[in-house]
Amino acid sequence: MKNNNYIGILIALDGPNGSGKTTLRNSLKENLINSGYDVCVTAEPTATELGDYVREFAETHNGISLACLVACDRYEHIKNEIIPALEMGKIVITDRYILSSLILQEMDGVETDFILNINSEIIKPDLQIALYADERVLQERLKKRDILTRFEKNNQSNDELFYMKKGIKKLECEGIEVLEIHNNTRLEKNVEQIVSYIKGRWRKN
Repeated sequence: MKNNNYIGILIALDGPNGSGKTTLRNSLKENLINSGYDVCVTAEPTATELGDYVREFAETHNGISLACLVACDRYEHIKNEIIPALEMGKIVITDRYILSSLILQEMDGVETDFILNINSEIIKPDLQIALYADERVLQERLKKRDILTRFEKNNQSNDELFYMKKGIKKLECEGIEVLEIHNNTRLEKNVEQIVSYIKGRWRKN
């Protein structure tokens, strides 16, 4: 993976399904903007024709072919959304990035080294936020959803948590800074903790 040599900051937000990534991302964006930062939020799979295809493909396919498609969507994401925002000096917060591949694709039986190899040209996140919640909480949140993806069905939360811990170690070996957040019920305090951390690391332009 390549270091971020742009003036902006890339923050990746990953965690098991039901951990509250999107809710936290939106609250984090609002708080950072109120603090004077220029923020861009985005997500994977992307809101593109390719991203839509990845979502559809993932429901009936797994393994290496899916891992490659996810990586393809990520490279397009980096080229078309992330780099332009980083060039403008923005804080880019992406809802899912490489850690999600190390969780979901490994659950599908893809080897860690293969995942890292096909993602070897991506930009390293300057900060990886790993969002946890208890297995019971994750399952309670998923039960409230009208439609579940293949990865959200059949109580796979413990597997997601296991592979996330494994993935975090891999990212740390790659020199990526990881901030672990437990997100059962303390959304506001968690957002305050993350914002305080960001302010301590990166001052406003």
